[in-house]
Amino acid sequence: MLSPYTTTITDEARSRGISVRVIDASVPVFELCHGSGSVRCYRSLTDRVGAVTFHLMQNKYLAGRFLRARGFPVPEQELYTDFAGALRFLEQHAPIVVKPCAQWGARGVSTSISTPAGLKAALRLARRFEPDIMLEAMVAGDDFRLVYIGYRFVCALQRRPACVTGNGRDTVRSLIRAQNRRCAMVDPVHRIPLDRETARCLELNGLAFDSVPANGRCVTVRRTANYHTGGTVHDVTAQVDPDLIELGSRVAAAARLPVTGIDFLRNPDGSRTSIIELAPDLAISPRGGRLIARYFIDYLFPETATPSAPAAGADIPDA
Repeated sequence: MLSPYTTTITDEARSRGISVRVIDASVPVFELCHGSGSVRCYRSLTDRVGAVTFHLMQNKYLAGRFLRARGFPVPEQELYTDFAGALRFLEQHAPIVVKPCAQWGARGVSTSISTPAGLKAALRLARRFEPDIMLEAMVAGDDFRLVYIGYRFVCALQRRPACVTGNGRDTVRSLIRAQNRRCAMVDPVHRIPLDRETARCLELNGLAFDSVPANGRCVTVRRTANYHTGGTVHDVTAQVDPDLIELGSRVAAAARLPVTGIDFLRNPDGSRTSIIELAPDLAISPRGGRLIARYFIDYLFPETATPSAPAAGADIPDA
C-alpha cells in the first residue's frame, strides 16, 4: 500500500474526504468510500471493469488479436506453441520480441532477437514468469503511453530506455548501481536490473558490465523503455499529435476500458504507428501521477471534483 502507484490515488482521495479501507495491503486491494458510494480498486483497476474485459485486454496476445480484427495497427504476433514454429516466425520477422503474455513492467521480455540461440535463451527467460509466451515482430519508433480516464484523454508520456553516462573511470556496472541508488530515493521499483537481458543489450553495443565508457558517452543499457527497468518518463502532453490522441480514444472505446494506458510505438515522422500494449490496471508512476490521480478520482467520485477541473466522463462510447 505504500507504493507510489497506490499512494498517489489514496492521497488524492483522502484530500477530498474520501475514506480508504485497506482490504489486502500485500496485493494491494483497497476500497474508496464517499457518502453512500464505494469502489474497490487494485491500483487504477476498479470493479467498474468486468472480469472478462480485464482478462482479454491485459493478455498481450489476446488484446493484439482483438485490436487487429478491428483494424487497429498491431505488429505481427504469434502465440508460442513449439520451437519449430517459433523459428519460422523468427525467419519471417527478425528481429523479434519475446514476451510473456500477461506480465507487466517488462518482466521476462527479450528484444532484438535475431538468432536461434537468442530465441532459445529468450524463451527460457519468458518461461520463468508464465507458460504463455508471445512472439512479436520488433518495430522501431518512439515509445508513448497515452492515458485515458473516463474515456477522455488525460496526458501523454514518452518513455525512453534506460541509459547511463560514462565518466571515463567507472564501469557500466558501477554506473548502473549509482543510478539505481539515486532513483531509489524517489521510487524503489525504478531501477535498471543487473541481469542477463541488460548484459545482452550491452553486448549488442559492443560492451559488457566491466566496460568503462568514455567521459560523456551515453550508453543505452535496455531496449525496452519500461519505467520498471530504469526507463525515463517525460510528459509530452502538449506536443503529442492529435491523430494519436484520436486513435487512442477509439482503442479505449473498442476495448471498453474507461481507465487505461495505451502504449504506442511511432516513427518520428508519424508515418508508422503500432499499438504494443494496453494497461487496464495502469500503474501511476510519479511522472504525471498527481494529474492522473486527480482525474481518476474525478471519474470515480465526480461530486468531489473542483469546478476548475471537470470530472472525466463516465459515459461508455459506442465500440
